[in-house]
Amino acid sequence: MSTTSPVLVRIFLAADLSIKAVYDDNSLFLLASSGSTFTNVDAYGNCVTQLTLYAIKRYKRKLAEVVKFRNLHVDHALIPPSPQDGSYHLGYRLSSVTWPPTAAIAEAEGRLRFQSDGSAVLDSEDSAARIVLHPNASRVAVCYPLLIPSADTSQYQYIWQTQLFSTDTTPERWQWPLHLLRLASAARQPEQQRDSSNAAQSKEQQHVQQPHSKTTDLPTAAVLDTVLTTFPKASWWFDCSHRLPHNIIILLEWTPDALYQYHPNTREAAVWIHADESCLLSEGHGAFLRHRKGSPQPDRLYAAEAVPVHISSPGGHRYPLAEFAEHALHLRRSCASTSAHRIDVMPALPEEGDTLCPDSLQQADVDGIHEQHDVPGCGIFTAYRDGSSNVAFHDTALLYLKPSREHCEVITPDGHRITVATATPLGVEHYVAQALEFADWAFSLPSERAAALQQAAKIRTELGKCRRAAALCEWAQGQLMSGKSHDHMSVVSKADCCDHNIIAVPNKTVSMYVRTSIEGVANTDHTTPTEREQMIQALLSKSSHLLNSLS
Repeated sequence: MSTTSPVLVRIFLAADLSIKAVYDDNSLFLLASSGSTFTNVDAYGNCVTQLTLYAIKRYKRKLAEVVKFRNLHVDHALIPPSPQDGSYHLGYRLSSVTWPPTAAIAEAEGRLRFQSDGSAVLDSEDSAARIVLHPNASRVAVCYPLLIPSADTSQYQYIWQTQLFSTDTTPERWQWPLHLLRLASAARQPEQQRDSSNAAQSKEQQHVQQPHSKTTDLPTAAVLDTVLTTFPKASWWFDCSHRLPHNIIILLEWTPDALYQYHPNTREAAVWIHADESCLLSEGHGAFLRHRKGSPQPDRLYAAEAVPVHISSPGGHRYPLAEFAEHALHLRRSCASTSAHRIDVMPALPEEGDTLCPDSLQQADVDGIHEQHDVPGCGIFTAYRDGSSNVAFHDTALLYLKPSREHCEVITPDGHRITVATATPLGVEHYVAQALEFADWAFSLPSERAAALQQAAKIRTELGKCRRAAALCEWAQGQLMSGKSHDHMSVVSKADCCDHNIIAVPNKTVSMYVRTSIEGVANTDHTTPTEREQMIQALLSKSSHLLNSLS
């Protein structure tokens, strides 16, 4: 029987460069910050930790996916699992590349040019590296030869490495070529164009000054060590749901539809939408969102609560813009709240002889908890400070409720992952109802809780009264039907009697209590059996209506 490989559905990149990958079969793949250790968790929860240098064949596909993602977005790249694929050798070491001194010179030499889609391309003077600015001027891609360290000094092994960065988080080594591309792109904008004489004079001055060319030192692939690093058990790292952590800053979150990014410097978030490569940027501490599609389409600025539900791209793609915006703002709130207190990431690699202390990490993992209850026979309900809730039911189902409470993610006991609207949770109604009830309680005000508790106490008191009245009525009805009394104890329970300071006594005393406590039964000696039965039925009906109104 052929087995299907699991499909990658989410990747999280933490601030310490640790990576968590989630697959569609609920399996996990974790890569340590140094890249030297990985942990694979299969769909049944079996956990295996190995050194990256000695990864066995069954894990190499997942390892290659995760390392590729890391190298694509992190400045200091790791040695890929198969460095010989696509590599080439040189007899000399290429340690740096040179860039033109000005944008005008680069354009005159043909090294700076614009593509038909509006992107700007700049090649180094030695044609060894290239940098491309996206049409929306918010993203940059670089391509350069990455040196693979080797003990052989007679030749040097290189691979072509491509990396993507936001223009706000571009490493220092690429700032100068990015600066040239920004100047060239700004000059093409109609609102920033000057008159022809000033532009010509500026270009002439740039040629006359002839500033020196700028160089960029090329990075070298990081060498992996043999130190085994473990992730803390019972923490977010081993949670197969898509929820965000509450004590770890997530820099990047990849999904099949979009890439979410958090900028620690500005505490803003960005979404790179795969359908049309547009960008959604938060501004004003999340109060506004700017949608950049690139030239010639102008930017769109939306209030955070007024983002269109769906939007269509020029290519006919239709995607949920409001959903992207909601998750991006959730990422911004979560990371900004964490960075405001502390940056809690995985510890540095221990020195030889040292061990990690998972207890402190597990304690840190619950710092974001607002309230938690273990309900017997139901599950563990957890509410977090950002407004989200998580429920681990006893039948192994998992539920994650977003802060807005409009949508929730459910992993059913058979392993299926579904996302439903809380208004219409088809198939998982009982899970969603319990989660919503807990969320309403967890995030209610103290005055609201006090009122609810008082109302619950009143209901319990009334129900107790009704139960006792019903028990007495049943006893009286039995007396009417039998026509004689018995010597056994009353049907009124001792617990109910104690609640109202009533002592359980033989039937004679209870008969006196019934005659003096129940309206319509006090004069039973002067009524016919039929009339007595009608009285009892009326009293039972009245108690039933009262129970229905309170339940």
